[in-house]
Amino acid sequence: MKVEISYFPPEEIITKPGPEATYPFEITGEFKYIVEFSCYIDGDYAEAHEEFFCNWLESPNYYPIYSLAEIYDFQLEEYEELFKKQNIEFNYMKGSNKDSFFVKAIIRSPQQFKQYYPYLYGNGSMLNLSLWSLKQDVFRLEEREHESPYPVKRTKNNRTRLIKLKWMANTLIATLNESSTMFWVGHDGDYIAAFSNDENFSTIDSLQKIMPEKVELVTDYEWE
Repeated sequence: MKVEISYFPPEEIITKPGPEATYPFEITGEFKYIVEFSCYIDGDYAEAHEEFFCNWLESPNYYPIYSLAEIYDFQLEEYEELFKKQNIEFNYMKGSNKDSFFVKAIIRSPQQFKQYYPYLYGNGSMLNLSLWSLKQDVFRLEEREHESPYPVKRTKNNRTRLIKLKWMANTLIATLNESSTMFWVGHDGDYIAAFSNDENFSTIDSLQKIMPEKVELVTDYEWE
């Protein structure tokens, strides 16, 4: 199994939410390494990425895993049913929109992760937030003022002008420390990005050492 990865310099990352933000959440604290794992494994977009991540996180040394996802209200019942069936601890808070919720779960075993991974990945593929962190709860929600990126027309007293709408909503903030590793399901589920201070993530050679057997990391996949 060949998995393509890409490294990105942290200093070029915009960590606060806004029109120019690199990621749709805020990151505080230091982080050294950003590695993107392509979900086009062996040159094919298939379920191989699920096999890859679930096999990688088989070791009990990675647990507990803390996850946070923003889901729509119509998904809440399905998630609650999964959590109760798999005995996964969870709680939820109001999301950033009126019809969404932030769901935080504590995953304590590889079996629980295998059951939850399709939900995390599927949610991220729908452009909703889906993240997980190893051994540390790095996620918190904070109410922040949001502003629409583009102005809209508003008419008052027969006068029309352009304004930017503002509102208060919960915002996800990830706080990383010297031993943190966090994963985020990227845009459209095409890749999964890892943010880490773990030296194992520093180079492709060191990262290869913690990969499952039969996994080969490459930086430039040769498409056939």
